[in-house]
Amino acid sequence: MSIYYVSAQGCDTNDGLSKDSALKSVAKVNSLLESGDEVRFRAGDVFYGGLRPPRGISENERTTVTRYGEGKNPVISQYKKANVGAWELHSDDIYKIDLTNIENFTGNTQNIDTRVGFIKISGKIYHRLCKSLEELKNEFDFFCDDRYLYLKLFQSPDSYSDDFLFACNIKMIAPTDFLMIDSVDFCGTGGHGFQGVSSGSIIRNCAFCEIGGSFMLDARGNPTTIRYGNGVEFWTGSHDNLVENCHFADIYDVAMSIQGCDAVTNWENIVFRNNKTYNCTQSFEIWTKTEKEHNGIVNCYFENNTCINSGYGWGHLARPDKDQSCHLLIYHRECEYCDIHVKNNTFVNAKNSVIFKTGGAKDIPHDYKVYDNLFIHDMKKSLVFRMAGTNEKDYELYEKELLKNNTFRNINDFQK
Repeated sequence: MSIYYVSAQGCDTNDGLSKDSALKSVAKVNSLLESGDEVRFRAGDVFYGGLRPPRGISENERTTVTRYGEGKNPVISQYKKANVGAWELHSDDIYKIDLTNIENFTGNTQNIDTRVGFIKISGKIYHRLCKSLEELKNEFDFFCDDRYLYLKLFQSPDSYSDDFLFACNIKMIAPTDFLMIDSVDFCGTGGHGFQGVSSGSIIRNCAFCEIGGSFMLDARGNPTTIRYGNGVEFWTGSHDNLVENCHFADIYDVAMSIQGCDAVTNWENIVFRNNKTYNCTQSFEIWTKTEKEHNGIVNCYFENNTCINSGYGWGHLARPDKDQSCHLLIYHRECEYCDIHVKNNTFVNAKNSVIFKTGGAKDIPHDYKVYDNLFIHDMKKSLVFRMAGTNEKDYELYEKELLKNNTFRNINDFQK
């Protein structure tokens, strides 16, 4: 097993490292890391590029991504920062920048991608992604093709700000089996943070922030008109994973998720605990489609988490389906088993409802157990989102059980 140290400056004598053990770039890490190795990023530094670690060997010999030194967690970022002079005038009040030319930006120059999910200008996120140039009507509207990002702005970008960041459709970290990620933060992508199939992995003491908004790609790699982006998502075939003591903020879709299609094995023994979410559109989601009978989600837990202001972030403003802004999202659930315990969490201030379930309350699976939680909620809002054409009595019965098995406080009592 090898241990690699990564600093944004390369080898730093203050770190006490030899030149042979010190690396500078994420790309170099990706090229050198082998199964069971450990890479340590220096605290306080920012690194650019998608991380692609190899699978670990076993639960006792995981591939490890962690930190060294004193200070804040190191940050893995996918942001691209526009260079002064890189903008071109395309037409009246519309400027463009070529995101295939690495001379036009700094930051992540390793992964070329033009599908921007949002723009961050001088610390503020702008989310109005349009589907064509003709739709650029308001200031800060933007559109992307295979080469350029086009921005509607009433003055030249260089005179407006020297801090334009682009969050492109680049996965932060590729999942694999027997992986340990500890005390590293991930920020600034238009795609997912951690998404895919993973088993025997641990993610702890990390942050996943400012994520999502790009148009999803179809099976052939062509962009669709559906925007997306989750923090940590375990896809079909994942099992025996733990996510704990992490922070999720400003995510287009959901902070944490169990989902996928064509399921032939269970999602099993997946635990999310002691995490915090803030300003994500949803906090926890399940979405499953089956290919084989008698499978689904088994022995999974969402516990001791604190979820605040679900639906109050930029993702809610950007999305067309605003009804889904909630703490707990239960999307299509076609697999037979849904053995999930949602317990001992604190949920504060959902934009719409506590739970959104496609199909209505009658379709909430009986083995999706919600108990011993504290909900601080605007009690003028429904607990479960009302779907058109569904039976009100189903909602009343389910909400009665929610009130019985959990503690509810009216958020208005805290605002007086």
